[in-house]
Amino acid sequence: MKQKDLTEREQRRRTILWSVLFGVIFVLGVAMAVVCGWYRVTYNLEFKELLYTLASPLKGTGESTISLILRSCLPVVLVFAALYIGGAVLLWKKRETWRYARRIGAVFCVAVLLGASVFSVFALRLPAYIKVLNEKTTVYEDYYVDPATVSITADGEMKNLIYIYLESMETTYASVEEGGAQYTNYMPALTALAEENISFSDKSDGLGGFHTPLGTGWTMSALLATTSGIPFSFPLGENGHNKMSQREYFASGLTTLGDILAEKGYRQEFLCGSDSAFAGRDTYFEQHGNYEVFDLYTAREEYYIDEDYYVWWGFEDEILYDIAKDELTELAAGERPFNFTMLTVDTHHVNGYVCDLCGNAYGNKLANVVSCADKQLADFIDWCTEQDFYEDTVIIITGDHPRMDTTLVADTDYYDRTIYNCFINAVPTPAGATTERVFTSFDLFPTTLAAMGFTIEGDRLGLGVNMFSDQQTLAEKLGYEYLETEINKFSDYYIREFS
Repeated sequence: MKQKDLTEREQRRRTILWSVLFGVIFVLGVAMAVVCGWYRVTYNLEFKELLYTLASPLKGTGESTISLILRSCLPVVLVFAALYIGGAVLLWKKRETWRYARRIGAVFCVAVLLGASVFSVFALRLPAYIKVLNEKTTVYEDYYVDPATVSITADGEMKNLIYIYLESMETTYASVEEGGAQYTNYMPALTALAEENISFSDKSDGLGGFHTPLGTGWTMSALLATTSGIPFSFPLGENGHNKMSQREYFASGLTTLGDILAEKGYRQEFLCGSDSAFAGRDTYFEQHGNYEVFDLYTAREEYYIDEDYYVWWGFEDEILYDIAKDELTELAAGERPFNFTMLTVDTHHVNGYVCDLCGNAYGNKLANVVSCADKQLADFIDWCTEQDFYEDTVIIITGDHPRMDTTLVADTDYYDRTIYNCFINAVPTPAGATTERVFTSFDLFPTTLAAMGFTIEGDRLGLGVNMFSDQQTLAEKLGYEYLETEINKFSDYYIREFS
């Protein structure tokens, strides 16, 4: 009798252990499928962007992304976990008559995990990433122009530069009538600025902009591409980490916009409303142009915000613009020409940050945030026009990359989600067309210098072409798809010359 009881207890113990094991397998499969499915619907990014984002250190990031994943995915996973537990209890009670059902259930759990694994691979577009990674390109040997090897000269007095990067500012936020994808124009001020000044467009009529090839679709890669003319394709470090934020030298082989302007005597500053150490932004700007970096910690030190102040990614754009006015006033009082570069943050994914200035005119949170960002930028430009330095200053306004979520743009093809650009007080007039152009982040590098009045030998720098010239961009010459494919292949030249 004791032996029989022992045998029954052992069987129960084994059944419980197997139930727990298959429960873990089932929940893991469900969690994998739910998270990857949510990622696909919410972000719809290529694997390269995801990889470099995940490989970056979490220090300096906003907390909302992680909390959003938990809020969106965890309830679904818990529901399936509860269903499994309920089914396991039912099978336990009917263990004598439902023996085969338990075996079928075990097979089903394993099938869920295997199916989720296959789904995740394709949801993350991993095969395409592996394919291009195992191919080599000679695009840099064939087309890259090293700025250190060409003449870049100023025609007359050198102009100041204010470069404003608007986080995730797509042209799709405009109305369909204005060239965007919305029923309402959420960016009327930016639309008007583009019409009143110089703005290059991919369209024949209406607001348009530039494309962001793979390797330029997150903030650090966008900053790199628009100031150096190459994508972010640096190799990952040990254990798959993106080490650029921790390296002693950031792209030491590159000659960038900052390097060129520093050599010409410019005083340079980079302002952002977050931790500048995130993704190595501080290292990049300090080593390429000796920029003074003003970030979250500087704002605390200068008493713009309290020591423990932290919202969204650091502090909101309302404070950022106040700081920008003070910093520009100080820079303009000096004797040297200046380059003041700033990066906004309120329109960052996911869905943006609602500040005290934001109204509630629209039923969509992001629409209200974009409208608020549009108004704040317009007010800042109005302030600039009233300053003594305005006439001697070129102001460039661009987005950095497309939204990394799909709010407001879910029904728009990624290729059509072009990035805003506007050149105020540009020195030259365009020698070629400004509409129906196919251009990329790379072309902003030489175009920025040209807008400031610099003459560039050959009108090409990096992989970019001066848009004020009459030359074709590489995207026009080679075809956009071909160019994007080639820059994402492995390049011996890239690793040897830039890393």
